[in-house]
Amino acid sequence: MTVLHGIDLTVDEHEFVAMLGPNGAGKSTVLRAILGGCAIHGGAIHWNGQSLLGRPAHERAPLGIGHVPEGRHVWPSLTVRENLLLGSWSLGRQRRGDESNRRLDYVLEIFPLLRERLELPAAVLSGGEQQMLSIGRALMGRPRLLLVDEPSIGLAPIAVEAVVDALTRLKQSGDFALLLVEQSAREALELCDRAYILNRGEVQASGGAAELIHSEALESAYFGLDPNDS
Repeated sequence: MTVLHGIDLTVDEHEFVAMLGPNGAGKSTVLRAILGGCAIHGGAIHWNGQSLLGRPAHERAPLGIGHVPEGRHVWPSLTVRENLLLGSWSLGRQRRGDESNRRLDYVLEIFPLLRERLELPAAVLSGGEQQMLSIGRALMGRPRLLLVDEPSIGLAPIAVEAVVDALTRLKQSGDFALLLVEQSAREALELCDRAYILNRGEVQASGGAAELIHSEALESAYFGLDPNDS
């Protein structure tokens, strides 16, 4: 069964880009395709001048692609510190050690709450704190492109605000590009530079965030409204 149809999507260096659309639109499938988690029957995926087709998933993270999965997926029995250090494996054996310590300091500056919980098991963290941990773990690998899948799902509004604030600070640092999958269109468009609106596996519209936030295409994707209706 083909889920995606003719998706044409680009993310420039240091750019924050959102993929929006209803459940089942194909947003998370795009991320899985980039990460090597689903079969590709045609087309091309290029990252930093290299084709990703044919590369197994475990070879893609060392190329500078980080991933924050939907549902957080932290290791509950491991401490916060241990969860974070697991994220540094993609640095390679020769670059770990001092580099891992530098990355840990960087992550704890972005998420100071995690510093207070470093030696606690991840299981005792709140949902928002686990989401911060999941993002921090991905940052440990020093990504040049960060794929973030539904970071607000299942979180209280105050936790969503904290996560968005952290992503905003990361954007200001200019350290990496971000491709964000998010159902909450307003938060995503306020954070990102551009967006693609997906529906039924196709790109329905794309453009600047300010252009799309009140667009008929956005209403059509989420509420089934026909933009041609008067």
